[in-house]
Amino acid sequence: MRLQNRGMFTILGQWMGRRAWVFILLWAVLVLAGAVWSYRAKPIPPRDVESFLPPYVTHNQARELMVKAFPKLAARSQIAVIAYRPEGLTPEDFNWLDRIAREGAPLVEGRVLSPAAFFLKPRLVSPEGQAALVVFNLSSNFLSNISKETVEQVEELAQQDRPSGLTVEITGTAAAGRDYGRASEAALHNTTWVTIAAVLIILVVVYRSPFGPLVPLVSIGASVFLAFVLLALLERAGWMVSNLERIFAVVLLFGAGVDYTLFWISAYGEELRELPEYETACTTATRQTAPAILASAATTICGLTTLMATNLVPTQNAGKLLGVVLVLALLASLTLSPSLARQMGRWLFWPRGINARPTYGQRVIWPRLASWVTQYPRSVLGLGLLLLTAMASSTFLTKPRYDALNEMPPGSSSDRGYQIATRYFSKGQLYATTLLVEFPASPISMEELERLSRSLAEGIAALPGVDEVYSLDHPLGQRSSEVLGSMTGPLQMLTRGLYWSDHAPVMRFEILIDHLPFTPEAMSLIEQVEQLARQQTAKEEVGDNQFRILLGGPTPYVLSVREVVNRDQVRVMILATTVIALIVFLMVRDLPLTLFMMLATWMTFGACLALSEFFFVRVLGEGGLDYKVRIIVFVIVVAVGQDYNLFLLSRLMQEPAELEDREAAQRAIIRTGSVISSCGLIMAATLGSLGAGGLTLLRQVGFTLAAGVLIDTFFVRPLLVPSFVLVARRRRVLTKKRFHLLSSKGR
Repeated sequence: MRLQNRGMFTILGQWMGRRAWVFILLWAVLVLAGAVWSYRAKPIPPRDVESFLPPYVTHNQARELMVKAFPKLAARSQIAVIAYRPEGLTPEDFNWLDRIAREGAPLVEGRVLSPAAFFLKPRLVSPEGQAALVVFNLSSNFLSNISKETVEQVEELAQQDRPSGLTVEITGTAAAGRDYGRASEAALHNTTWVTIAAVLIILVVVYRSPFGPLVPLVSIGASVFLAFVLLALLERAGWMVSNLERIFAVVLLFGAGVDYTLFWISAYGEELRELPEYETACTTATRQTAPAILASAATTICGLTTLMATNLVPTQNAGKLLGVVLVLALLASLTLSPSLARQMGRWLFWPRGINARPTYGQRVIWPRLASWVTQYPRSVLGLGLLLLTAMASSTFLTKPRYDALNEMPPGSSSDRGYQIATRYFSKGQLYATTLLVEFPASPISMEELERLSRSLAEGIAALPGVDEVYSLDHPLGQRSSEVLGSMTGPLQMLTRGLYWSDHAPVMRFEILIDHLPFTPEAMSLIEQVEQLARQQTAKEEVGDNQFRILLGGPTPYVLSVREVVNRDQVRVMILATTVIALIVFLMVRDLPLTLFMMLATWMTFGACLALSEFFFVRVLGEGGLDYKVRIIVFVIVVAVGQDYNLFLLSRLMQEPAELEDREAAQRAIIRTGSVISSCGLIMAATLGSLGAGGLTLLRQVGFTLAAGVLIDTFFVRPLLVPSFVLVARRRRVLTKKRFHLLSSKGR
């Protein structure tokens, strides 16, 4: 196998050394074809997704029952037009709101709640009369293109004939989704340019040449462009592609692709210094580095692909897409980058030249560090593991945050409207929880229904934190006056359809709580509501007592998200660790070393998560890390974290077998120190550029990933891995197994 791999990489290096222009031309044709297709292809609307959760979760079951029993009230998202006047709304304001409701009703098939309906006025008008709501219920997902268009139509409607001095904002889940989509488009633009600028600055500092940075920038830039073309093709084929996948594609392709290119150029320059013959140097550099680059890419690609095993749709899509597009960065770094470098000849290193004086790091920093590590490997290993363990241990105290409202872009209409709503209405007014009680098919009298409704509503209203309960018995609320709360006759018949279905034996309750919908307090309270409902219905003697209890709304939704994410997290951590460990073992063929490398990256993950928690929660005062941070960071840190370890081990195994372990380790640290550190800085900069996107999730993921990469680059790779190799005497084991993929030594 080793001879076949050497032969394959040797042939590739020879082709690029002799006919670099062929590879450059091939990539140019691909880029040109992609540009022509992109220019001619007509944009398609984003694919609408029924739910981001699997069908079996409680929230989706509640929605199915809601559609069946209360089709006019069933909503996957909402638009809330909120009107505000500090001195109090005028009759003209209410007439204008009524017109908005009537003219907007056809946009949502009549699913409109307006204060013009007097039995809804207590809910939709603030107690002091300063603010009022018109709510449009949408059957489309809050992130769908249909919802976006409807929001813009309602927004346009709200601009017409607005009374003077009236403040109007568009909020609700659909409006927040529209504003989030706009913010993600801006995030993609900002992240792309910040990534390019960061990479360019670091490359100029590393090469101190105007031409050297062009090789990785042009080659990986071409792969990023083709990745966008590929994503567009996959989207046309029915795959779901969002701006978040595009953002992560940019930073991962630039980060990983530039790293692979730098590693190759480092070996290329080293060969040229020994023998200034470009074709031979290209062949040797490819043979020596391609196996390590391939192994590193395999860990990243396979690690990201394990996200496909999740049940949460966004992370599942990321697993499908990111692994595929990273193949383009791998191909570019193995073919286009070497070809460009070969074609540039001596200009690649101009004006310093190939034999330029080593940098201060190469002359002083890395030799001193290597000497210290190899002289005191036990102390370095022990103290290093102790420090990393102390940092990682605090991870167990971190609690994820599920607050989707935190992603509303500051200053957007949805955010301004939400601030007005929370100031003048109950905290749960825009995000009510729906409790559905499905009865057995046996006949049920209205008297029995009202008795059960009264019993449940009173029990729920008594829970601390419940602000109001709307039910069949009290359609204006449990805390409304007795006169209005116990309506009879035609008025009660008018509201009965809101709480008892004409299509199925289902009773409906609306619950407002005095907590923001995605807070831990809200989730705990809704769990209490569900438990109480099950206990109360179990005591009732209605029919054959076969009740089905389901809850819908934002808080039950996030409870279902938490349930799915917790399972996904465990599944991905086990699967990604197993897959990456298997790849690493196939590369190094040493079980103790493989286990140590995986342990080190696990501890790196814990340490960077703890640092991020400290920074965002303790320093910035945020409510916690987004629940998606943990799973995204784990896969990328554990996968990318192996890259630099494999680069180091690849160099270590290329040292002559007759050298003593300490000398071989010292030479490997010195020779890879600068290039791997540059790679780490570039990867940290590209991942950290996610923060330029402005979205909370991207800021937190970017900071955490950058911290993880820096820990691995400047702590795990130069200190822990070499010291473990020396303490555990693994080098002799490695040199005896030179048949494996990483041992591409020799010419």
